Amino acid sequence: MKNPQFLNTILIIIGSSMLAYHLISGDENVIIQVGGIILLMLGAYRASVYWSQHKDDHLDDQD
Repeated sequence: MKNPQFLNTILIIIGSSMLAYHLISGDENVIIQVGGIILLMLGAYRASVYWSQHKDDHLDDQD
C-alpha cells in the first residue's frame, strides 16, 4: 500500500464507529466494544509509529 496513513485512518474510524454504536444502541454486546477499542488503539499506535519515523524527513530534503 502506497499510503499507510490511509489504513491507519480507516482503523481509527471503524474502531470509533464501533464504540459509538455500542454507546448509542445500549447493547450489552461486549465483543463490539472490545473490538472497537482494539481497532482504535491499533490505528493510533500505527499512526504514531509512522509519524515518529517521518518527523525529520523535511530536514533531509534541504541537503
